[in-house]
Amino acid sequence: MKSLKYLNTILTILTLLLGLQLWTQWTGMQPSTVQTAQAAVNPAVQRQEMVALLKKLTVQTEELTGLFRNGQARVRVELAPKAKRSHPQSR
Repeated sequence: MKSLKYLNTILTILTLLLGLQLWTQWTGMQPSTVQTAQAAVNPAVQRQEMVALLKKLTVQTEELTGLFRNGQARVRVELAPKAKRSHPQSR
C-alpha cells in the first residue's frame, strides 16, 4: 500500500511539471537565458571577424608560398613505415 502512495505522488509531480511545461509553450514564454543568447549573436560582427581571419590566412599563405619559391622551405615526402599486422592468421 505504501508503494502505491509513492507511485501516485511521483505521477502527480510529473503531471504538474508537464503541465507547467505545456503552459509555458502555449503562452510563448521563453527562459531569459535563451533570449540573452539570441541577442548576443550579431551577424555583422561575426562577418567582420571572418573577413579579418580570412585576410590573415591569405597573408600567411602568401608568405609560405614565397618561402617555397625562394627555396627557403622545402617539402620532402617519405614512405610511411609498414604497419605490423597483429592478426595471427596473417603469418
